[in-house]
Amino acid sequence: MENKKRNIVEWAMHYRSIVIFITCVLISFGIYSLVKMNKNEFPDFTIRQGVVAAVYPGASSSEIEEQVTKPLENYIFTYKEVKKAKTKSFSRNGVSIIEIELNDDINTTDKENFWSRFKLGLQQFKSSSLPSGVLATMVQDDFGDASSLLITMESKEKTYRELNNYMDDLKERLRNIESVGRLQVTGGQQEQIGIYVDSKKLSQYGIGQGLVTSALMAKGFNTTAGTQNTASYEAPIHVDASLNMVNDVEQTVVYSGLDGHVVRVKDIATVKREYAQPSSYVTNNGKKCLVLSVEIKKGRNIVNMGNDVKKSIADFQQTLPKDVSIYTITDQSKVVNDSVIDFLEELLIAVIAVVVVVMLLLPMRVALVSASTIPITIFISLGLFYAFGIELNTVTLAALICTLGMIVDNSIVIIDNYVELLASGMGRWEASIKSATHFFRSIFSATLAISVTFFPLLLTLTGMFHDFLLLFPWAITIVLMISLLVAELIVPFLQFYFIRKPIKQKLNKKGKPAFSFLNLMQSFYNRIIDICFKHPYKVMGIAVVSVIIGVILLMNLPQKMMPNADRNQFAVEIYLPTGTPLDKTGQVADSLEHILKKDSRVLSVASFKGIASPRFQTTYAPQFGGKNYAQFIVNTKSNEATVEVLKDYRMKYCNAFPGAYVRFKQLSYSSEDNSIEIRLSGDNWALLKKTADSLTTVLRADNQLILVRNNVNEPLLTTDVKLNPIKANRLGVTNTIVE
Repeated sequence: MENKKRNIVEWAMHYRSIVIFITCVLISFGIYSLVKMNKNEFPDFTIRQGVVAAVYPGASSSEIEEQVTKPLENYIFTYKEVKKAKTKSFSRNGVSIIEIELNDDINTTDKENFWSRFKLGLQQFKSSSLPSGVLATMVQDDFGDASSLLITMESKEKTYRELNNYMDDLKERLRNIESVGRLQVTGGQQEQIGIYVDSKKLSQYGIGQGLVTSALMAKGFNTTAGTQNTASYEAPIHVDASLNMVNDVEQTVVYSGLDGHVVRVKDIATVKREYAQPSSYVTNNGKKCLVLSVEIKKGRNIVNMGNDVKKSIADFQQTLPKDVSIYTITDQSKVVNDSVIDFLEELLIAVIAVVVVVMLLLPMRVALVSASTIPITIFISLGLFYAFGIELNTVTLAALICTLGMIVDNSIVIIDNYVELLASGMGRWEASIKSATHFFRSIFSATLAISVTFFPLLLTLTGMFHDFLLLFPWAITIVLMISLLVAELIVPFLQFYFIRKPIKQKLNKKGKPAFSFLNLMQSFYNRIIDICFKHPYKVMGIAVVSVIIGVILLMNLPQKMMPNADRNQFAVEIYLPTGTPLDKTGQVADSLEHILKKDSRVLSVASFKGIASPRFQTTYAPQFGGKNYAQFIVNTKSNEATVEVLKDYRMKYCNAFPGAYVRFKQLSYSSEDNSIEIRLSGDNWALLKKTADSLTTVLRADNQLILVRNNVNEPLLTTDVKLNPIKANRLGVTNTIVE
């Protein structure tokens, strides 16, 4: 008896029960993985940006530049990890802001180590090299953490203090959700006790404002009260603060005469609790509100977290007064969930498309066997993704969608060969095995070639783009290799059971071959290929011309590194001249908000005045706030409505308000703030400004460019007080007294 060694295909056919069982287990695990695996909008990638700010009250922008910004830049450039060409600074009255970007080869671990060393060194540098008037230096390096949800708590009737109390209760509930990370509140206003002194009463009592100030400082200033020492222990002494309530301030004695007569604050001033003049505030659809930013912990499922948060909010809403409402501005969990649903729809469409297309050429059974390999491959691949810790996000979903059309190729090659072998008279068993083994080298080479094609991306791209697309070639390789295994191990017994007879030519009533779309295509192809072989030089010429035309068309097509994001929201940024008061900024913002809200396609407008919103999308970086700045987050009815609104409003309102620059920003997957940026550098500030203004004028004359502006702020009207040192010393007047 001949002991013939079985190949892998024959083994799979012989032990088909085991193969079917393993396949069912893997498909079930894939379905389970689709539900349980981590999902996010973007893959984890290293954000290599950071911001350093130094506060120097009373210093002009030129003093900030010379005394703070330049020394800080020189210190920053001592670190080899810093990319000098991308690091830029802003010197404003009283503050220096420096944006730092690290080299592309810095990974997440290196980044954390760098910022730890940098923060420690910066504190030492501040104390040794910066002016003593610099109150603080701050470093922000957590730009990679985008809000998973932005939630507003709004009311027309409640005060900010009441809203803040409700917000604290909501935060306590959300902290109980395991996947919830950092919670931050924006838009709150601080209460203060205001003292309005009556100058006539001061004159009546013969009291100066300095005496009132000294009395309040003496009673309200807290310092260490010392320590109680005994033989057995030491205990610190704490003195309660005296100025906690309005009545405490009113009863403060500012003057006591020898006759026992006392003057209290209430005798010379009006005291009341109030909110300070805001430097920024937030509204949603015209209502004052607080904004809660909810972030997800690393490695968690954002869809599950979003569902848990929304359920907790719905329960909490039942406990709130009727005039307090909660509204979700942005929700990444919904975006991700919609992306997964869209992929499943694409999967269904792909299966139907394969069935329909193959049915035009081959019988229904052949079409069903071919189409069945798509869901089998996808779900097994999802199981491997979950096992390898690969999450579902924009990149991996794109890889899955890209491969939907490739998955079925290997199977169709094998099935087509099987049908031909049956037609030649070969038995089903032998034909199934031979069809899979005969073309194995060819389809393996083709699969490997397609997989390898995407890996050069990891060699040519650097920085954020490299991190962003890191899993793309791996995801495609996994799916295509699984499709190869499915074609070699599963398709043979599927075709053995479901395709039992060779495809026979059907005859019409006259006994002639009936119409066949496959025969028609084959006949057309045969004629074309004969013509090509008869005129080889003409064919090669046409091919070369086609390539040239393709290159020309490619060069004239609109090109963009990363596409726009399909979102039912967009951002609006409003810039006014430096020194514009917040009230004026609010008027412009309210006018534009009123215009947007009248559009039926707009659902809501969250307005941040004097402050930028939290980062609500990973690739969208909000600008630095200020009283001359406002930002909107606008929600629309659909993704299509977003594109339509932007088309209607972008050019119409970019310069519609005098002195204001309005930028409508569609969200995209690119982190670049502007399509074109030109940087001018040099030591002559006057020449730089003149050149920037001239270049701006030239560029604005180009009809292909829109929203041309530079970051040279307008001159700010300033009152400079210069003391005469001789007279000031004689009169005992100091800078502090004048200020």
